[in-house]
Amino acid sequence: MEIALSKEDKPEILRYLEYRKHDIDENLNRQLDRCMDLINKAARPKYISKVVDISNGIPKDCTFIKGFDILKHLSGAKKMILMAATLGPEVEFAIRKAQIKDVSDALIMDSCASTLVEVLCDSIEAEFRTEYEKEGLYLSTRYSPGYGDMPISVQREFTVYMDTVRRIGLNVSESGIMIPRKSVTAIIAITKEKNSGLKRNCGTCNIREACRFLRRGTTCGI
Repeated sequence: MEIALSKEDKPEILRYLEYRKHDIDENLNRQLDRCMDLINKAARPKYISKVVDISNGIPKDCTFIKGFDILKHLSGAKKMILMAATLGPEVEFAIRKAQIKDVSDALIMDSCASTLVEVLCDSIEAEFRTEYEKEGLYLSTRYSPGYGDMPISVQREFTVYMDTVRRIGLNVSESGIMIPRKSVTAIIAITKEKNSGLKRNCGTCNIREACRFLRRGTTCGI
């Protein structure tokens, strides 16, 4: 899938950087353009997906479906989409290379990569929405391990189920961190009625105690 950062993504990149000024000076703007270009060139986006029938309940082999919130998210759905996406290890190599020369470039590139992986996921989701709306079906929002009361530790079970190592080179460390880091796994409910899924908020987020956005008096936007 061909995706790339554009000037419309700059506000999101700045949000990840926790940049709180309204105006961007010329030097920062040029630096943003340079870092966006470096990440666009380094990224090798890949994704896989699987549609699972849940009309008779959650299949026994979907052991990663844990917690009350995800069950509420899937409530009323007959099927769910499982997806995994990554920008590839080349992005991390580029960021590490930048750290040697210019730490500020590396920080901006990291924020660029975080934004780009969301752009990738949004693009995948948009394709699914278009496809299923033709059938009169609707999609919920994405729900990932680590949201609500679904533990981040289920990432390993999720990736094993999806065979991500072989198919897109996505692995998970013992602590549940995805490798490459700029990767996402998610679950989307397919319903017959419009349903945005479980509303996520700061109060139910299981990383709220360590959230860098909340410490600054803002939110991640999710």
